[in-house]
Amino acid sequence: MHSPCSSQGIGQCGRVRKFTPLLALLASISPAFGQIEIRIDYTYDTSNFFNTQEKRDAMEAVAKFYGDMINDSLLRIDPADFSQASWSARFTNPSTGSTQPIPGLIVPENVIIVYVGARNLGGSVVGQGGPGGYSASGFTPWFERIDGRGSPGAATEEAADRTDFATWGGSITFDSPRTWNFSQSSNASGTEFVPVALHEMGHVLGIGTATTWDNQLSGGTFTGPAAVQSFGSAPTADGGHFTGSLSSELFGSFSVTHGSTRPVMMLPGSLDTGSNFDVATDLDLAALVDIGWQLNPGTTLSTTALSPSGASFNWNSVSFKNYEVERSTDLQSFPGGSPASDGNGGIQSWSDPSPPAGKAFYRLSVTDVAFPSSPLAALASPRALSAEPDVFRTVQVAPRVVNCQSYASE
Repeated sequence: MHSPCSSQGIGQCGRVRKFTPLLALLASISPAFGQIEIRIDYTYDTSNFFNTQEKRDAMEAVAKFYGDMINDSLLRIDPADFSQASWSARFTNPSTGSTQPIPGLIVPENVIIVYVGARNLGGSVVGQGGPGGYSASGFTPWFERIDGRGSPGAATEEAADRTDFATWGGSITFDSPRTWNFSQSSNASGTEFVPVALHEMGHVLGIGTATTWDNQLSGGTFTGPAAVQSFGSAPTADGGHFTGSLSSELFGSFSVTHGSTRPVMMLPGSLDTGSNFDVATDLDLAALVDIGWQLNPGTTLSTTALSPSGASFNWNSVSFKNYEVERSTDLQSFPGGSPASDGNGGIQSWSDPSPPAGKAFYRLSVTDVAFPSSPLAALASPRALSAEPDVFRTVQVAPRVVNCQSYASE
């Protein structure tokens, strides 16, 4: 007989009753996730590229994919909160290609605003994306809010000193003349929209565009420790993308099987020939960790065997998390279980070699991998406060966008 149960808000578990010993399964535990809303704005989609619900659903599913795993807390941007403050958010207008200002934009807490649309990008360019800039006037606390949104490492005056990344938002442009497939789960003729949108949103979030990406480039490679752990060595990269023929394990999303090896998503061109539905890989997500985002890709402890005589489990892993199956007989303490191990981007498993008599409860504990010092660590030391008085000033930061190619014959 199976019946649901819960314990102290930890999670649901399945229970197996027999006349012989009892086993129970407790769901995985990990930090809360899904704090960020990536808000898609169609105001500048003047060509009506997103003119059907299917198209908007696909775009917003991409935004939700990233928003659901970002843990960061982002403070709101509102000039009314600061003395003598003003600003115009600036980004690349997706329909014209010109720089678009929005004076006095208010960006709510834990929201990233992304303006989307399309125009003829020409040649083999399939998409363009990146974070926005701004023109602003005020004092230091105002600029720290715009640049850091509460993260000091993203708000240093010198960009080369930054150890974190935060953004108010940005823009994504799609190539309007080509034929697109907006399915969220299957290939069809034309260009696969979801992989391209995932790629361009990666640029908005800083891959290839953040100062913290630039600060970890060395000798044609990206030296972020999470990326190095994921790839096994420093992957080749430049000021825009990973480069070369790099492959990594696909992160299970959009009906794609977790752990399959495919080309890295953040290469400069799409390699999808129509026979594969390529999405974010473990290396792509590791890069987001390295540039400063706190990620918690949710995972579930799945049962492959559960009976009074034995228990086996598996789970989808990422290389920047550590996993441990914990076992208890009373739900008060969890002294038994598997050894702790780093994820590898694939599907990991464990079988209990000696289940206790009577009953057992299992849960998956997920924690961050403790990486060795990154190239940004030397920049993170406290800096002496300037003796100069704070002065009213005006600062301009240009939007940064990257063009992305399509190499497939579509």
